[in-house]
Amino acid sequence: MRSAGPVLALAGLLMLSTQGLAQPGSTPGPAFKYYVWGQVRSPGAYSLSINPDIMELLSAAGGPTEYADVRHVVLIQAVTHRRIRVDLKRMFNTGQVIPLSPGDIVLVPTSLWYPIRDFLSVSTTIISLATFVLAFTNWRRS
Repeated sequence: MRSAGPVLALAGLLMLSTQGLAQPGSTPGPAFKYYVWGQVRSPGAYSLSINPDIMELLSAAGGPTEYADVRHVVLIQAVTHRRIRVDLKRMFNTGQVIPLSPGDIVLVPTSLWYPIRDFLSVSTTIISLATFVLAFTNWRRS
């Protein structure tokens, strides 16, 4: 005869994972504030129930933008005020989970390539315009 232990453990996990979700006839679980700033699609304060991890918070914020430096994310723990550097790319590849506590702040910095990319875009436009003006001027002289 099999032990009911694994089945009960799975049932307990399922119950925990559905806490705080809207269910007919139930009251929502407690929600706590978590903050995400910087290069995410929708920075701000998020009320999340259950114990979220950093990926859940970033997902709620729409994920990182194309200008985000996902290798140098900073987690500021509300309770200890400790700053922890998080490499999201490595975390994602290894399956690591970083749980959050209420009030935690996640900062997603701008990649160093962003200003360079902007500069190159503006420079290319200016050079193209200058080339056009010079070509037009030479054409009119001939």
